Amino acid sequence: MKTKVMSVVCVLALLLTLTACGGSDSQPQKSAAEIADAIYSTQTFQDTLNAIDADMLGRYYRIDAADLTDSKVYVSGSFSTVEEIAVFQASSSDAVENIKKAIDTRLEDLKLAFENYFPGEMTKINDPVLITKGTTVVLVLADDTAAVSDQVNELLK
Repeated sequence: MKTKVMSVVCVLALLLTLTACGGSDSQPQKSAAEIADAIYSTQTFQDTLNAIDADMLGRYYRIDAADLTDSKVYVSGSFSTVEEIAVFQASSSDAVENIKKAIDTRLEDLKLAFENYFPGEMTKINDPVLITKGTTVVLVLADDTAAVSDQVNELLK
C-alpha cells in the first residue's frame, strides 16, 4: 500500500514538474518598424523607398492618430512608382476597420494619380498585398506579390 501511495505521489510530482516547465509558444508582437524594415530589406523594389515621419503620415493616409499604436510607412522616393510598404498597428478592432478604409482611399488616390501617367503601375495598385492579423494591418505595393505575401504571413506569425 505504501509503495502504491508513493508511486502516485511521484507520478503527480512528475506531472506538476512537466507542466511548470511548459512555456507559451507565442512570441511578442513585432513592431511596425521591424515588419516594414524586414520587408524592405529582403524584397526587390524598382525604386528606392523612403520612410516617412509620423507627422507626414496624414499626407498619404487619412488615419486618426487615436486609431494607431504604431506605424511605419515607406513610399517611392522618386514618385515614379507606386511601390509602398505600410504597416499599421491599430488601437482596437474598430480602428482596424478605419485603417482599412484609409488604405482603400489611398489606393483610389494612387489610381487617379497613376492611371494616365504610369499605367504600368496599375497592376500593383489593383493587386496589392493587404494582410490583417489581429490589430496589425500590412499593405505592400510591389511586383512580386507572392513572395511579399509569404513573407508578411511569416512575419505576422
